[in-house]
Amino acid sequence: MSINIDPEKFAELVVMSNPSKFEDAEDIAKESLKLYINAYRLAERYSTIATNCYDTAEV
Repeated sequence: MSINIDPEKFAELVVMSNPSKFEDAEDIAKESLKLYINAYRLAERYSTIATNCYDTAEV
């Protein structure tokens, strides 16, 4: 059984649970955007790997 992670929800949760330490609004936005994109891509990669592993293990 494969675990399915919604990349959008995962990225939103990561950003919400990691508040920025910056004070400048632009710096906060940049940091949050980087964090969101990295979390989103990580969840997508995990889903791809998990699906491929599950497909090859299912014989």
